[in-house]
Amino acid sequence: MDLETENRIAAILLKEAAELRRRAERDGIHVYLQQPKVRSLPNSRFLTATVLGVQQANRAVEVNEMWRVRKKELELNDRLKARSKDNSGHNSNHVDSSISYRRTNRRHGSNVGVSCSSSMRVAAGSYSREDEGLRDEEIDEFLKSRVKRGRCSIGSRMDETGPYLPTSSEFPGKLLLHPSE
Repeated sequence: MDLETENRIAAILLKEAAELRRRAERDGIHVYLQQPKVRSLPNSRFLTATVLGVQQANRAVEVNEMWRVRKKELELNDRLKARSKDNSGHNSNHVDSSISYRRTNRRHGSNVGVSCSSSMRVAAGSYSREDEGLRDEEIDEFLKSRVKRGRCSIGSRMDETGPYLPTSSEFPGKLLLHPSE
């Protein structure tokens, strides 16, 4: 150890001894017997890992919530398609089914107790008569509107919205099963 470092350490020790003497004159001999109250710094790695873990768990809950809403929507669409197949020969019944469709949407829209405002927006905006569900663009928009959390792209369904089949230029709503055709 060099002389300058030794002098600094000695100065620190002298300051602490002088402080202890002053406190001993004021409070008594018990000052020398007390353990020093040293507050260590928090473990930054532990705190970082904890925060990242909580954020990742929150992200997983949000993604699961979005897929749950999507699953309910698909089930509703399947039921509506089954009804439309049953009533395909009757034009007067088609009007009745569209009315019941709206009633069903009101019921399902009120039952979806989603806490996230963007999920509510997607759920409410997706139940129109001509829509019959979310399109790929709407799903992309929904997933991109979410705040990225946790460890970014690690895990399934985190950042990639999924491989979608290309749409046919002749039929805008129809998907191509073989993109080379």
